[in-house]
Amino acid sequence: MDAPGVSVYNLHMPPAISIIVCSRKGPSFALHERNLRKTVGTASCEYIRIDNRDNRYSLSAAYNEGVRRSRGGIAVFVHEDVFFMEGGWGEKLVGKFKDPTIGLVGVAGTEYLFADEPGWVAAGRPFIHGHVIHELENGEVYNLTVFSWEKEDIDVVAVDGLFFAVRKELFGTVGFDETVFDGFHFYDIDLCMQIRRTHRCIVTWDLLVKHQSGGSFDEHWKRYALRFIAKYRSELPASCAATVPDRTRRIPFENYNLKNRAPQVTIV
Repeated sequence: MDAPGVSVYNLHMPPAISIIVCSRKGPSFALHERNLRKTVGTASCEYIRIDNRDNRYSLSAAYNEGVRRSRGGIAVFVHEDVFFMEGGWGEKLVGKFKDPTIGLVGVAGTEYLFADEPGWVAAGRPFIHGHVIHELENGEVYNLTVFSWEKEDIDVVAVDGLFFAVRKELFGTVGFDETVFDGFHFYDIDLCMQIRRTHRCIVTWDLLVKHQSGGSFDEHWKRYALRFIAKYRSELPASCAATVPDRTRRIPFENYNLKNRAPQVTIV
């Protein structure tokens, strides 16, 4: 029998992938699980739902609990309002991690983090990479957000936390910081900073997801940004870029309206 909060499928051996989700939506999380199950492909997986309807966990704490429950060689962390638009993503991930230098794979990220402005989109193009579909305002807004057009894997220093996958064995030396990042911001960039000390972080074009919310840069975000700067003062700015971004010439990302033209997400 599966452990509480854990669903296993395509399983004939220990799972290749552990999908870890912090859920606050109650029964509707089942749509999310069905989408991931239908689109993962042939990789053996387990779906670990951390029930956070009572707000007992920060995102760092929820993800650490998910890691403790997980058995897969690849830990996937994904928001419950993120859905896969194409099939076979599990096998693609397994292929990425055959390169022993790769520690983390995301779908959007940056080559440069400023010492005083650590948001991952702050450097602008051409330093930010990836693409994501955004469905906002109950479907009234349906955009393909393109951070860059390179259809290849790109090395980065940080990724957006809507989706990222981590080589599970790294959690012997890295982990989500529940003390400093005890809310819902900077848990992702903090983990990237830890991983990049020993392994590469990359953004891939090969996975396409739909996100049903956008980023928030409110007062809570600013408070955790200051905590991040204090923690990594000696390591910032962080860069794997060939040049330093010029903030006076920052190039924003692009949004393309896909309303009535986007592929339908698989949830049946």
